[in-house]
Amino acid sequence: MGMHLKASCIDHRFSLKVAVRMLLLVAFATGLTGCSRDGSLTNPFAFSQANRADRVPSGSPAQQVAQLEQWRRESELEVKQLRQSVAGLTEKNQLLQTQMTNSQRHAQLQDQHLKSVSDRLTATTTELAQTQVQNQGSSQDAASLNKLNQEKERQLASARQSVQKLQQQVQESNEQMQTVQSQLAQSESRAQEAQRSVEHLTASNRQRGGATILPNQNLKIVTLPTDQATIERDGSVIRVRLLSEVFFNPNTAQIRTGSTAVLEQLGEVLAQAYPNQRIGVEGHSVPVTADDGTWRNEHHLSSAQAMAVYEFFLTQSLFRSDQMFIVGHGANHPVYSSATDAGRRGNDRVEIVIYPDAIGS
Repeated sequence: MGMHLKASCIDHRFSLKVAVRMLLLVAFATGLTGCSRDGSLTNPFAFSQANRADRVPSGSPAQQVAQLEQWRRESELEVKQLRQSVAGLTEKNQLLQTQMTNSQRHAQLQDQHLKSVSDRLTATTTELAQTQVQNQGSSQDAASLNKLNQEKERQLASARQSVQKLQQQVQESNEQMQTVQSQLAQSESRAQEAQRSVEHLTASNRQRGGATILPNQNLKIVTLPTDQATIERDGSVIRVRLLSEVFFNPNTAQIRTGSTAVLEQLGEVLAQAYPNQRIGVEGHSVPVTADDGTWRNEHHLSSAQAMAVYEFFLTQSLFRSDQMFIVGHGANHPVYSSATDAGRRGNDRVEIVIYPDAIGS
């Protein structure tokens, strides 16, 4: 567009100069030539030889003088006319010069305007190119921001899912904690009930035997006749531990047939070593599953196994009835972690506890 405008201005300036020159030529030709009576162009400054030859005075001297005077007047008139033509041409030339100067100034202004338009066009083209580059960069930035927003939205959705899972886990943990608290309350209640049973049995045995309990702090540990039981000191008491899987049929309170002889030998050694000591037959069991069906709970099972040992010692006349008592602790006093099979087998047991209190005869 800028090159087309510049070419148009140059063509206009060239046409203007040509027109001025043509006007000057026409004006000069018009000023120097005249029109004859028949309409043809004549040169007022040109006199043919014929005219000059025709102007030879003739006649009498007076006539010749008159002719010369006439010719002089005509010549003066012609000179005057020529001077007027020259003055008119001069004025026309000045006017044309002024017009040409104005045209030149106008052409200069057109050149300046063209240069200004061309500069603006160049600047606009540069700005357009820069804008296009910026737009491309902005488009890339917008695409990057859009991709980043999509990634953030995916992360936000994942975080929301994680929060929902955590909330669900917290709810499950709260429910488990409530269940454990309920079980703890039941265990504490059962422990209190067992303790009351111990106190009741102890008081009953004392009343039935009518004996006096005397303390004995010098209990010694004896050697057991079998490796199927263990003995150890626990503070002021001595504990003899019998594993249920060795002495009882699975999930029952029935003493194994092959274990009665071992249990009898064990009772004889203990009765000889501790003839007057208070003997506690205490049962311990792992938690009983709900689908077992045989036992109501672990206290029921542990009490039944302790009662079986108590009755065996009593029927074999190894200990007196006023000397022994039974306790079913259930799963309240584990000695190992119940997370493993070995731990559960170790916790499922019957303990013969030798107390320092002696029963007087």
